[in-house]
Amino acid sequence: MSNPDTSFVPDTSFVNDTDRWHRALEAAGLGVWDWNLKTNVCIYSETWCSMLGYRRSDFAETDDLFLLLVHPEDREMAIESGDRHLAGKTDSIETELRLQHRDGHWVWVLDRGAVIERDENGAPVRVIGVQTDITQQKQVERDTSLVNERFRLALTAADIGIWHFDVARERSFWDAKTCEIFGLDTVSKEIGGHTWHRFLHPDDRLETEKKHLLALSEKDEVKLRYRIVREDGEVRHVETLAKSVPTQGEAGYLVGTIRDVTRVVEAARALQTEKERYEITLGAINDAVVSTDVDGLINFANPSAARMFSLDEKDLIGTNVHSILQGNGRIKSVQSGKAGNSNDDVILEINESYYRSRRSPILNSAGECFGQVYTSHDITSDFNRREQLAYAAHHDALTGLHNRVAFDEALEEAISRAVDERLAIFYLDLDHFKALNDFAGHAAGDEALKAIAEGVSVLLPEGAFFARLGGDEFAILISDCDRSSAEKLATETIGSVRDVSLSCAVNGPRLGCSIGIFVIDDPSIAASDALARADDACYAAKSAGKNRYAFFTESRSARPSGLSAAREVADLTEALEENRLLLFAQEIRSLHHPKEPCSRVEILARLRARDGSIVGPGGFIPAAERFGMAAMLDRWIIRKALGEHGHRLEQVNLKVGFNLSAQTLCDPTLWPFIKEVAEESSTPLSQIAFEITETAAVSCFETAELFVRSARRHGCTVSLDDFGSGLSSFDYLRRFPISCIKIDGAFVEKIVDSKIDRAIIASVMELSRNLGFDVVAEKIENEKVVARLQQLEVAYGQGFHLHKPEPLNDLISRRSGYVARHETVASVVCS
Repeated sequence: MSNPDTSFVPDTSFVNDTDRWHRALEAAGLGVWDWNLKTNVCIYSETWCSMLGYRRSDFAETDDLFLLLVHPEDREMAIESGDRHLAGKTDSIETELRLQHRDGHWVWVLDRGAVIERDENGAPVRVIGVQTDITQQKQVERDTSLVNERFRLALTAADIGIWHFDVARERSFWDAKTCEIFGLDTVSKEIGGHTWHRFLHPDDRLETEKKHLLALSEKDEVKLRYRIVREDGEVRHVETLAKSVPTQGEAGYLVGTIRDVTRVVEAARALQTEKERYEITLGAINDAVVSTDVDGLINFANPSAARMFSLDEKDLIGTNVHSILQGNGRIKSVQSGKAGNSNDDVILEINESYYRSRRSPILNSAGECFGQVYTSHDITSDFNRREQLAYAAHHDALTGLHNRVAFDEALEEAISRAVDERLAIFYLDLDHFKALNDFAGHAAGDEALKAIAEGVSVLLPEGAFFARLGGDEFAILISDCDRSSAEKLATETIGSVRDVSLSCAVNGPRLGCSIGIFVIDDPSIAASDALARADDACYAAKSAGKNRYAFFTESRSARPSGLSAAREVADLTEALEENRLLLFAQEIRSLHHPKEPCSRVEILARLRARDGSIVGPGGFIPAAERFGMAAMLDRWIIRKALGEHGHRLEQVNLKVGFNLSAQTLCDPTLWPFIKEVAEESSTPLSQIAFEITETAAVSCFETAELFVRSARRHGCTVSLDDFGSGLSSFDYLRRFPISCIKIDGAFVEKIVDSKIDRAIIASVMELSRNLGFDVVAEKIENEKVVARLQQLEVAYGQGFHLHKPEPLNDLISRRSGYVARHETVASVVCS
């Protein structure tokens, strides 16, 4: 405010009848000031004075009392606020400023005032206001700011992001670190609720979303790990801690933290891989290895040790090692070296064979012994034999090249030494080699492999490590290899393979070679990861047309490992040729009569391994999808099922449903194929059902929509499978003329305890009644779930509680007997 005259007037002028409200403000502890613009006199209340530690009588009469008490940094702001109001630019005076207390400290006040009286010209003549002590509020604000800053620094140091989700608004807030983890601009922002779902890894999506829903109903925080796929295709592992925060009368919030644990997961995997490698190595070596605890009881023995002692491994575990070495007359020992040395070698004679056995202590980080390891080596064979074994352990018998074990060791050693130089891995996979074997025989294939090994070896620079990994796969490791050198060598290698003489099969297929190249520039990468990336690049070369090379790029890093997948797809191909792929079926039953067989089944595939065990779809479906065999597999299943049983389906009143992969749905010739097989097998199209998922349909929406419309037009049933698991489930109902939806099992299995899941299913049922399609609940595991579904008027269900999958042949036979019995009963009743 402007510089007022702070001269005092008698108290009676302050508490007259017209200013009765002053008393109320005084009672409320608010400091009141009353400024007469005509006299330029400003009156301050007793409460205002006591707020600063004074009595009114303590102040001398001075015109600039207010400005004398205002903090120097706040004076200009206070004057400007008053002047702007007097000029009519603001409705009132409202300023936060500091006044000096009598003892010298500063009191924060909120100064509010307004013109209450004007002259005949409208000019202000009187301004009244109050000042509120907000020192404590300011202190709280400072403390809060300090706490927030400490919290921010702690989160930054821990590399943790924070977020919250507004349930009612379906909006999320992500801080900068959370955005960074997801690969977004590192700016705190509010985002739509669907954004997080979009980043979830397809394989983790259902479980992750389910656990986050669970967090909304839990009192305690929920901790989970899952994978996200960033926009650049990179897969990251994250760990989330989430907790529900209810609010009065609202849906509440889900708050949480998130951190990137990719390195932790990869380290754990590497550790597990190393452990498995060591166990496999110990199981494969010829040396006998036995470990004991401090009491000498055996807690590990490899197969060689069991053979050495002529005992089963299970009989060795828990036995005292000293009782075996000393109490068996077949075993004699001769001490060598200095007596008393715990690491002395001992020569053991066991069943006319000799072993050099050595004992070593197992020490913890404090140097304390908590066990012993005994290693025994067979020294019966002569040195020549040992040399031959050593050579065979690291070389391929057919080509003389290094083998997979040697290559893995060389790769690990090279990576450990690679600091300033680049290493290049070439992964070679022969094209048409199987055709050569089939056409000319395995002897011709062996000759070709030896010729390729010899021809490629000539091209390699000095120091290159060339190995046959197995079958028709080779690998080359080259140090200090740049891109241009790699391209030149790859081109020459492909030419060398193509020029291999196949005189025994002149009319057969020519060999080719697909090469994947990965240049290692990170010495911290695991050898297995490096080789897998070269394999992925080789897969890309094959996919691009074979007989060419390709470099690994990060866009392929999310692809599953090629080595194991290639083995699986090879096994699948052989299984199809040998008719080892089995068709199973699971009934979809009426929940009104759950004990009775239903008229519809879902066809499932199982694979019989060579050892007779049954392999579930997880053991071969992913590999088939990666190598483009999913469409072929789907067609094989459809042709086999309809070819063997299609002509009987109408007779036994059974409809068979087939799951269609994305590759199958994207094939524009799918419907002509279905019609052709149906005609050949005399299968009525009305007895055929198809199940498609949102994930499969989104790969080629238009083609999928045309197929669905064709199938429905010809009387087939089409179900939308796993309904509710994706973000666009309801949009597919609008676009696809389906006849049935199958509620995702994630919403069914918790229906007894989850109000949310029951509400979701109830809404789906209401939707189905309005749109006129059937509803099937999946993953029904117990009778309580059945009862709940019946209450919600769900008509059909599927799950192990209702019917466990069984061979399709058995089901058809049982179904035939069921129909025959009912026809007999009907005939008797009619007669």
